[in-house]
Amino acid sequence: MPAQDFDLRSRYLDVDDRLVELKTLMEEASFAEADFREKFDMSWVYHDCGLEGMVLSYHEIKAAIDRKVVSDNHLIPTYTLIKNLKTAMDYIREQAMKKAARVNVQMMQDVHAILVKGFEKYEPGAYRKDIPIHRNYFHEISPPQKVSARIDKLMELVGAAEFRSWHPIKQAAAFHHEFMGAFPFTDHSGQVGRLLMNFFLLRGDYLPAVIHAVDRQRYYESLRGTNSLALREHLVDALENALESAVHYHRDALKTADMIRRARPETRTSAAK
Repeated sequence: MPAQDFDLRSRYLDVDDRLVELKTLMEEASFAEADFREKFDMSWVYHDCGLEGMVLSYHEIKAAIDRKVVSDNHLIPTYTLIKNLKTAMDYIREQAMKKAARVNVQMMQDVHAILVKGFEKYEPGAYRKDIPIHRNYFHEISPPQKVSARIDKLMELVGAAEFRSWHPIKQAAAFHHEFMGAFPFTDHSGQVGRLLMNFFLLRGDYLPAVIHAVDRQRYYESLRGTNSLALREHLVDALENALESAVHYHRDALKTADMIRRARPETRTSAAK
């Protein structure tokens, strides 16, 4: 076994240990689940859009997720994009919870259809017919005439017994690396690919891997290699960061709740006096 693979497997175990710790904290701080999910999803939207070169503000994301009415027509496309991404995130979570759900061409097209809803210039689920000139990514992608065959081959890999035996992190990285090589859609291929990548992590009971916008260049470089090893390392880093933040959040939530609980008797005593 290559040394890098051994090191990664060791880190998988560290991630698993941290995940057990987080699950315990989440059970104890179940009252904070809704707030944690909202904050996590807002971060997910912010960074995923950032990877596509779109910088969003907290207020834009918050307003779009809360489904607030847009008074400025110029903001409608941005709000629609954010809402669509959030809907696609929820869809992937729901699919990952279904035992019978599998990543296939239909799921891929469904995710793309969700992301482009409300934008007439896109044909939902349609493979690209050209090589995009103005795109954020700079790795080699399949010529249009080979996209369909490459995607079909990828879906065969996903259904193979060997693939199913892999660790969820390896599954996620291998799928995403090959998917981005196919680059099936003129627009939104990156977002579709990352959402499907996170299906494998969610199915394995992990948090989604949110690749930070500041790591955009590293992410792009990881797609240029001939295998998914660099991307796997990046995903492990992303999961470690997410777990660290989640553990701190829930610890703080428990501390705050304990402080409030301890203060209440004193408050009642003071009021009685």
